[in-house]
Amino acid sequence: MRITRLAAGLALSLAVLLLCLTPARADSVSAYRAAVDKEFAAWIAARWPEAEAAGVSRQTFETQTRGLKFDWDLPHLSLPDPAYAGGPALPQSMKPKAPRHQPEFDSPGRYFSANNLNALASQGRAKYAQYKDVLAAVQQRFGVPASIIVAIWGRETGYGGVRLPYDALSAIATQGFAGMRKDVFTKEFVLALKVLQYGHVSRAEMRSSWAGAMGHTQFLPSDFLRYSIDFDGDGAADIWNSTADALASTGNSLRDHGWIASQAWGYEVSLPKGFDCTLQGPDKARPFSDWIKLGIVRVKGRQFKPETLDDSGFLVLPAGMKGPAFLVTENFSVLKKYNNSDVYALFVGHLADMIAYNSPANFVGAWLPVERFTRPRILDFQKVLVSRYGYDVGKVDGLVGFKTRQAIGLYEKRIGAPLTCYPSEKIVASVLAQR
Repeated sequence: MRITRLAAGLALSLAVLLLCLTPARADSVSAYRAAVDKEFAAWIAARWPEAEAAGVSRQTFETQTRGLKFDWDLPHLSLPDPAYAGGPALPQSMKPKAPRHQPEFDSPGRYFSANNLNALASQGRAKYAQYKDVLAAVQQRFGVPASIIVAIWGRETGYGGVRLPYDALSAIATQGFAGMRKDVFTKEFVLALKVLQYGHVSRAEMRSSWAGAMGHTQFLPSDFLRYSIDFDGDGAADIWNSTADALASTGNSLRDHGWIASQAWGYEVSLPKGFDCTLQGPDKARPFSDWIKLGIVRVKGRQFKPETLDDSGFLVLPAGMKGPAFLVTENFSVLKKYNNSDVYALFVGHLADMIAYNSPANFVGAWLPVERFTRPRILDFQKVLVSRYGYDVGKVDGLVGFKTRQAIGLYEKRIGAPLTCYPSEKIVASVLAQR
C-alpha cells in the first residue's frame, strides 16, 4: 500500500512537472521564432541596395516584400543558433533530428526503379506524340533531341503533374537567409524580384519547389532570366503555364551549356576483366577509338558508328565496379549542369532512350549490393585520404563523386585489395584507422 501511494505520488509530481515545463517549452519556441522572423524582416530590408543595383524599382521591392514571411515549413534549413547575437537560442525541439540510418549511400541502383522508369517512359511517349510539332521545332532550333527535353520534363515535374506548393519569392528568400547555400539564394532572391518586375508572371502564379525551382522544367530565377523563351508567340515567356515555352526554354539552356547536336549523351558498355576503374571520370577522357583498344564494347553486341570513333568520351562508374558502366560524351556533362549528379544525368539519358527507342528500363549491367554509410563518415574518410595519402578526392563534402571513387581505387591498389572504386566498410575502416 505504501509503495502504491509512493508511486502514485511520484506520478502526480511528474505530471505536475510536465505541465509546468510544457508552457515554458512552447514559450521558448515562440520567442525563438519571433526573433528569427524579426531578423528575417531586417535581412529582407537590407537587400534593397542589391536590388536597386540590379535594376529593381523601389515600388516593386516594397510591393513584393511587404509582409513577406519566413517559411518555417521548408526542409533542410540551417536555422541560426542563437537567433541573433545575444538572442534566444535554437530550442532543442527545433534542432534537426538525424535519421536512424542516414542512408545517403544506398546503391545508386535504387535511383533507377524500373516501375518508375516504365511509367515515365509511357507518359513521355504520349507527351512526345501530343507535342510533336512543338518538339520538332525546338529540336530544329536548338539542336537538342526532343527525347532529352521530354525526359527532363518528366524527371523534374512528372510532365507538369507535380504540384509546386511554395510561393517562390518566400522560398527563395528563406533559403537566402537560412538555407545551405545562402550566397546563391541571396542573388536568386534579387533576380526573382526582377522576374516579377518584368511582369513575366503574377506573384500568385510564381510557384516553386522548396528549393525555389520554378515551372515545368524547374528553373531558378537566374535560369529564367537567361534562358526563358516565348515560343508559343503570346508575348510572354511563361514556364509555368505554357508547355511550349517551358520545353523551348529547356532546349535553349542545354544548347547554351554546350550541347553537341551530333553526339549522343552516352552508351552503356561492358568492361574487360581486370579493368582499371581509376580510369573513370571526365579528367580521363580520350577518343572512343582508344577506349575500344582497351577492350571496352557496347552492350548487346551493338557497335559504335565509325563517325563516332574520334569523339572524346569518358567513363562513368556510379557504383564503381559494383554496377553498370557507361561511356559518355560531353553532353553528359551538359546534363550535369542542369543538375550536378551522375545518377540524375544517367536517369535523364536513359529515360530519353526509353522514350525514343522504346527500350527496356533495366540496364544490362547489374547493380550489386553496396554497404551504407553516413555522410559524416565519408567526410572523415575523404579527409584522411587527402591528409594521409595526398589523394585528390575532389570536394571534401561527404559525397562519393568520381574523384573519390578514383581515390578509393588508388588506395585499393596500394594495399593490394581487389579493385572496386567504391566504399566498403573494410576499406573505410582501414583508412580511418590511419587518423
